[in-house]
Amino acid sequence: MSYGGTPVDQVRRRPTILEVGASLLAVVGVLSVGRVAYGVVVNLGQDQWSSGARAVFLFLNSIVLIFALFLLVLAHQVRRGRQWAWIVSMIMLPFTTLVGGLMLLLTALSGAIPFAGIAVVATSLAALLVLTLPRAVRDFFLRNPPPAPPQHQPWAAAQGQPWGPGR
Repeated sequence: MSYGGTPVDQVRRRPTILEVGASLLAVVGVLSVGRVAYGVVVNLGQDQWSSGARAVFLFLNSIVLIFALFLLVLAHQVRRGRQWAWIVSMIMLPFTTLVGGLMLLLTALSGAIPFAGIAVVATSLAALLVLTLPRAVRDFFLRNPPPAPPQHQPWAAAQGQPWGPGR
């Protein structure tokens, strides 16, 4: 039996733990975006920074913002079962943890309580563990074949016609 050209037995079933990992990846992206937004608002409210230092700060935060938004795209693609997104997220999550830990340390050394830094580091570590340790997630991305392409091809010629592909 088929639906939409793909046999039912060939449809890859997403494990629930994959949904959890993709959700944690999205939370890391949202927390990072919120952290950048808060840092920019606080920076723009201060008067003791020179314009050059403020420009460098805003430039560096724009890079972090681009990576945070990319994490949201990765979370969506991991949820859809894209292997490339899973691999890229395995590369980006350790860097997110490292940069989050560095920012956590800088915030703690300045005398503030790093609630956002703790949340980013804890969530990125949890996402990394959930997307790598469970066998169901690894099997889903490493052992299952990609979904079969649709059988209906509107550009293919009808059976028995001389202008079909390969003729």
